[in-house]
Amino acid sequence: MRALIRFLGILLALMAATGRASEIQIDTGPGGNITVQRIVDQTAWVAPDQRDIQAGQWWFYWSFRLRAPAETPVKIVFTGQNPLGVRGPAYSLDGGATWQWLGGDKVESFRHEDQPAWSFEACVPQAASEVLYAFCPHYRAAHLHAWLEQQTPASPLEVGELCRSRQGRVVELIRAGCLDQARARGTVLLTSRSHACEAMATYALEGFLSAVLADDACGRQWQQNWEVLAVPFLDKDGVENGDSGKNRAPHDHNRDYNEQPLYPEIAALMKRGAALQDRIVAVLDLHCPWIRGEWNDRAYFVGPNHAEFWNKQRRYAAILARAQTGPLRFREEDCLPFGTAWNTGSNWQQGKSCADWAREAFPRAELVTSLELPYADALGAEVNADSARAFGRDLARALVEMLDQQRIAPLEEP
Repeated sequence: MRALIRFLGILLALMAATGRASEIQIDTGPGGNITVQRIVDQTAWVAPDQRDIQAGQWWFYWSFRLRAPAETPVKIVFTGQNPLGVRGPAYSLDGGATWQWLGGDKVESFRHEDQPAWSFEACVPQAASEVLYAFCPHYRAAHLHAWLEQQTPASPLEVGELCRSRQGRVVELIRAGCLDQARARGTVLLTSRSHACEAMATYALEGFLSAVLADDACGRQWQQNWEVLAVPFLDKDGVENGDSGKNRAPHDHNRDYNEQPLYPEIAALMKRGAALQDRIVAVLDLHCPWIRGEWNDRAYFVGPNHAEFWNKQRRYAAILARAQTGPLRFREEDCLPFGTAWNTGSNWQQGKSCADWAREAFPRAELVTSLELPYADALGAEVNADSARAFGRDLARALVEMLDQQRIAPLEEP
């Protein structure tokens, strides 16, 4: 009898565990990217989906939606390579509109089947039906249009179309600042998401545009003197589909600035640039770096193999270091010289980057550079939507100061 009772107890426990596992659902959700390897009891083994990435390459971006009974803890396990950042995963309780970091202390490291493994506990809170988890916060078209809806009709802002993506999506082109080209002293080209997963860069782009539109001294300098052309999503399909976009086969968007670009966004941007030529006074291409480690723990500019533009970049870095007011600290020395770390000629063998193209296309520009903004932590400060936006405002404030210094306004006729 005791053996029978013990057997029934084990059977009931197994049935309960099977029932819980069947109620746990993990899928990509909106803008997601995940491979679910297996779910056993309340543990899910998952991995970043390496779709469209070149053979032999690996990238860390992932995002998924968890649906499970409320307050049921689910252990999420990654094995092999660690795709969790220094502040752990980001999570959203409102369908991806807003995000928070779970915390680096919530990540456990261990070994599983003789492989390194990392895990965190996911849970759907009471009164919720799902939670989104991701390597970093999302910034998709819905976020951009939510910001656009907040702008007043009187704002010096126009939203147009750069082109259509391969999958037929509208690729937004935003004009802001001095919209009267006869009066504008020049045009600044601002881009992000050459690599679809680099969402924090687009929060900074939004902050830059907010500074341009602001009713303050900085905003008025922009609105009276300088036009901004912004392309928030250079890989629009990748952003909406949830791709990492980095090392995309046969090459990614930031190696596509060649005679015959593969991607319609890049072809359209190059055509627009050729039409503007000497009107371009600055090009700022915004990115996010690797997960962690030296240089990936700070905001920094990527140094060119070009002495004149290197000096211009250092001039801008000095102004930014002095003029910044936001929580993400930037130092004058945070410029990665060409030939240092990953920034070598071998990194560009697959094709020209945006910055390489722009330096050739706009040799008289006051600034052409790429910025790397960390996903989660910059010199100990948390990178989130608000701090990235604030950093974007600092970028705008420093750039308009530099342009006003370097490009003397013409004297008005009496």
